[in-house]
Order: sequence, then C-alpha cells, then structure tokens
Amino acid sequence: MMTMALGLRLASAAVLAIGFAGCGGGGDSAGTDAGALGASAKTLAATSSPTADGGSVASTIVKLHRYQIDPTKVFVAGISSGGFAAVQMHVAHSSTFKGAAVSDLSSEYQRYGANVHFDNAYSAEHGWESPDGELACGTLGSPYMVRCSANGAVYDSVETWLTMFLGPLKPRNNGKLSGTLSSFDQTEFGASQNLSMSSTGSVFVPKACAQGSRCGFVLALHGCLQEASLIGNRWVTEAGINEWADTNKLVVVYPDTIASSAPGPTNPNACFDWWGYSNQYDPNYALRSGLQMSVLYAMVQRVTGRP
Repeated sequence: MMTMALGLRLASAAVLAIGFAGCGGGGDSAGTDAGALGASAKTLAATSSPTADGGSVASTIVKLHRYQIDPTKVFVAGISSGGFAAVQMHVAHSSTFKGAAVSDLSSEYQRYGANVHFDNAYSAEHGWESPDGELACGTLGSPYMVRCSANGAVYDSVETWLTMFLGPLKPRNNGKLSGTLSSFDQTEFGASQNLSMSSTGSVFVPKACAQGSRCGFVLALHGCLQEASLIGNRWVTEAGINEWADTNKLVVVYPDTIASSAPGPTNPNACFDWWGYSNQYDPNYALRSGLQMSVLYAMVQRVTGRP
C-alpha cells in the first residue's frame, strides 16, 4: 500500500539491487543453525567501542550531531532484514532518500519506473560483499561479511552503488582513516527493548564533515544475526563503507538492534522489523508512522537537519 501511494515519486530514484541467496526475516537460510552460528559469533564478538581504524577501545557514548548534509546525497543501504527495512525507509521517505542499495528487489522497483541496477555477478550466498569481509565468497555463516573476487580483482559492492549514486569517486582509503567512528545514544530517538533496538548505534564522521564541509549521508542497516552484541564491530568495520566515506565526505549512521523474546517482541535473531514482530507494541510497524521506522528517521533528521 505504501509502495503504490509513493510509486510516482520513486520513479526518479536510483536503486542498486544486490542479489544473494537467503531470507530477510529470521536470519536462517539453507538449513543454517542460527543458535550454533550465534554461539560462534559471540566467542569472536568485540566488547568495546570500534575506532576509525577498525580497532576497538573503551569510549564514551556520544550524542548524534547535525552536519552540513547535501539533500541530494542522502542514501540508505541494507542487507537481509536491513535491506527490507531500507526499502521501507526509501518508500516511506522517498523525498529524503535519493537512492537505495538493497538486496534483490529489482523487479519490484522496476514496476514503478525506478532507475535500477541489478548486481548479481557473484554467488555471495547470504553475505555482504566487501574487500574487508572475513569470509570467502559464497560462505554461509556469521558474520555474513564475504570477500569475492574474479581474475585476481577483489569486488567492492560499495564502490558499485556509490558510483551509481554519486558518479566518479575519490579513491578508497585503504590506510588509517582520518574520520572518527563513535558509539551514539539511540535511546534519545526512542530505541528500547520493546522495539528490539539497542541503546547504542555507531556513526562514522569524516574529518571534513566534522569541520563543517558539505557532505553526503548513508543510513546503513545490518541484517539478522549481525547486531553488535553478537558480532561486535564487524558490520561497522568490515562493510567497507567507511573507507569510501572517508575520502568522499559521507557521514554514515549504523543503527543497531538487539535480540528479544516473549513477553516482549519475539525477535531472537535481532532483525530489523519489516514483517511485524513488534505488532503487539506497534500495529503500525509497516507504516511511515511505525515506531521503529520513526526511530530510524529521527536519526536521519538529526544528522541531515530535515524536517
């Protein structure tokens, strides 16, 4: 219903559809034992806040700030349940988000005349393709960060969708990042156990953006079984977004979820809510006014200054 209502406005949107196998709901695919994966990931999970160079140090939780964001350079990206949530955000706030990099919804977007590029060159299984991914391409398992290559060249999905959205890019920073990666308070935006959202998320701010330069913005949504309490900083540091954001002046916000069970919302794999696990608290979960979507958009409003 939302898609049909906003379909005409989506006609000018740019979309990169990323093809991979698996589901966007409970996080299990191809017979995967989610419990076993979870136990394995917990052993590896970092326990402190991530830093800009991919390390981890204890740090205070910061307040999310406003930056000088170019309204023509506001995008959303996501994998698995985060991909479905990204579509919800893109449709509900199509006047804000100018492009979406999501998992495998090309035919749906094409119905509404969107400019779609379907990227399915690699058999990535249920994984986010990144030069920094720790798993071999096609591997199914936590933390779902894979490294794909062909003829000796490593594939960079972020370069693909950022180039589609922004045009020619400045080279990726493969060294120590000049920007800052911090934990921020999500509770001031309404995050809570009842919404299966963590009290903290992560934000990457390039040095130029912190100094007042006009920048772009990316809302990056992880998939099921990729929450920080399970896999530490792996989504934030292995996605490969920060390396491009650092040199191309993009502020990146990484909201985070938490696993939950009855009597609260039943979400054992910490997915973003796109099918209604929070229905008992929020029957409007699929609407623009839905509580979890409102929390996410409030973060976007803070950073971009949009009404």
